[in-house]
Amino acid sequence: MSARMQFLRNAWVAAIALLQAGAQTLDTGILGAVTDPQGAAIAGATVTISNPAQGIARTVKTGHDGKYEVRYLVPGDYNIEVQAPGFRTERRTGVGIQINQQARIDFSMQIGEVQQTFEITGAAPLLPTENATLGEVVSSERIINLPLNGRSFVQLSILTPGVRVAEPSQFTSSTDGSRIIANGARDSWMQVNIDGVTMVNNRSNYVTMYPIIDALQEFKVQSGNYSAEYGGNAGANVNLQVRSGTNQLHGSLWEFLRNDHLDARGYFRPAPFPKDILRRNQFGLVASGPIRRDKTFFLLGYEGVRAVSESAATAIVLTPAQRAGDFSQTAAPVMDPTTGNPFPGNLIPQNRLNPVSVNLINRYTPLPNTSGAVNYSGVTLGRLGTDQGVSRLDHYFSQKDQVFVHYIRSRRDFPNYELNPNFYFNGTFPNSSLSAQYVHTFTAAVLNEVRFGFNLANVSVLSPRANSNFTIDSLGIHGLNVGGPTGRPLRPDEQGFPVIAISGYMGMGDDQAASNLDNSRTYQVVDNLSWIRGSHSLKFGGDIRKLKDDATTNNWPFGQMSFTGDITGNAAADYMLGFPRTTLTPEGVPISKIRQWRYAVYAQDDWKAATNLTLNVGLRYDLYGQPHEINGVTRTLRFDLDPSGPVLWPPPGQAADVYRNEYHYVSPRFGFAWRMPKEMVLRGGYGIFYSAAQFDNMNIL
Repeated sequence: MSARMQFLRNAWVAAIALLQAGAQTLDTGILGAVTDPQGAAIAGATVTISNPAQGIARTVKTGHDGKYEVRYLVPGDYNIEVQAPGFRTERRTGVGIQINQQARIDFSMQIGEVQQTFEITGAAPLLPTENATLGEVVSSERIINLPLNGRSFVQLSILTPGVRVAEPSQFTSSTDGSRIIANGARDSWMQVNIDGVTMVNNRSNYVTMYPIIDALQEFKVQSGNYSAEYGGNAGANVNLQVRSGTNQLHGSLWEFLRNDHLDARGYFRPAPFPKDILRRNQFGLVASGPIRRDKTFFLLGYEGVRAVSESAATAIVLTPAQRAGDFSQTAAPVMDPTTGNPFPGNLIPQNRLNPVSVNLINRYTPLPNTSGAVNYSGVTLGRLGTDQGVSRLDHYFSQKDQVFVHYIRSRRDFPNYELNPNFYFNGTFPNSSLSAQYVHTFTAAVLNEVRFGFNLANVSVLSPRANSNFTIDSLGIHGLNVGGPTGRPLRPDEQGFPVIAISGYMGMGDDQAASNLDNSRTYQVVDNLSWIRGSHSLKFGGDIRKLKDDATTNNWPFGQMSFTGDITGNAAADYMLGFPRTTLTPEGVPISKIRQWRYAVYAQDDWKAATNLTLNVGLRYDLYGQPHEINGVTRTLRFDLDPSGPVLWPPPGQAADVYRNEYHYVSPRFGFAWRMPKEMVLRGGYGIFYSAAQFDNMNIL
């Protein structure tokens, strides 16, 4: 069995093993008022809200003020039926409810027999009338039908006013991924959740996974003024919803193709050079349906990407004459560093050439392949292989108890070749996401949701020379050890080609394969209690997260030598003589292991202060626990230990907290929504929002 088939098999086995874990329905609801023809409230009217796709219904009665409210609905189309003695039954069908939307559906009952039914077909109102949150819901129609380069949900976030996105190349990105930026906030302040569980990296806040868009019901980008339930970060808050199965069996199958045979030649790659290669195949399927009608539903999906992409580039490489010490074609004099005088004719004697330099330049850099000062034309090449499996199960025990679980497993392989064809890196990025939820309804006015999940993302970018017989000494470069010539040599798992930079010329070295390791894990438990009491919709909850991240803390893991022309007046001549301007010794691959607990509690009240005025009042408290680096590789400067100057602290090999923690993160939230005449709504709000420090703040100390 191939590695990829084994990967997919493991993903489905893990998903099936978790099917009994929990359930999920996001904070989505329908509310309104029931009145008679004169506008007086009708108390005790029976309101039934049903989802025909799943055969699920919930029933409530209006209060003394004629108001009703139902929370925690799955996004989708609903039918609403109202019955009251002495009035005709009124029904509205096809009411579309979006994620995090509280749709107001009011009824004005007509006098008549209960057996008489008045039916209206129509969608929910587009105007947000119940809160001051700024944002936009991206529905399934737009997710599936709008053209997307690469089929990433992130690109659709720009449909929200004030939002922009940053998307690095999937061929090369390792410790950086997509970010969603709202209203000028820092990109590291965003928060992305899928089915209520975090989906961002701990070291640097970026999206770790791109769920299959055909498996998404919809998602919402909240760009500001969101309620106290949401926090931990102060920027864009994005909530994705995986699609549920229904009583109907549905499926989709796709293949998207890009191929250079269908493209024109690139301007920077003229004949006789071959055209840049571009091959991309993105394919998959999603199936959903019932396991047990009106009770249990499933969704399964798979998507794969196979892509190869070349990008034309040019460089200057040393000519055969220069490699032999002949710089006679250079106008500026090449100085002899031992005498301070120019080499006669700009010719370096053969016995003065450094044999290691000669060997490396001939073995690890290409020769010119085109005429002119810029004498080399080539390509960088990236290969991309992605596999993702998605599974979701929903089960309704009764109107009072429902559970849900999703499990997503993906893997991205992205080996990348540089313009110098002798150097490339191997990149792998496996990811896992689990969200499990259980919702229990105590009464029509009180219900509780408990949620558990995790996000696991483990990126690795390594030199192909790691764990091989390669050593830096085998290049003829001696003494390039961790800590200097008398330090320790690199371990086999740390090995790589040192970066040799020649100013103005193509260099050599594993500069991209910087032994980049980042194993980010987040485990999360959330509990929310919703209580509707009169004109108050109260919500209380807490969020507990355990964050772990094991990541490299280096800049030059294999060392670096820079030839700048300061010695002879010509950088290439400096190199051929073997005189670098600067040398940085290897750092190896030290791993910082950071651990942190994060806690949050909140209270939120959506108060219907008047028939046309809703006030949103909330308070949130975040306790960001002290991050602990347990491997003893993180250090900082302390100015309070020695009056003569700063001291590196803690001592090498010792683990200690590098800053004092703070405990004052109290976040009040306030908003209002005033329904004015002529279908107008005036909304406003104020809040304080805090962002937790990303682990890279410690990683780079």
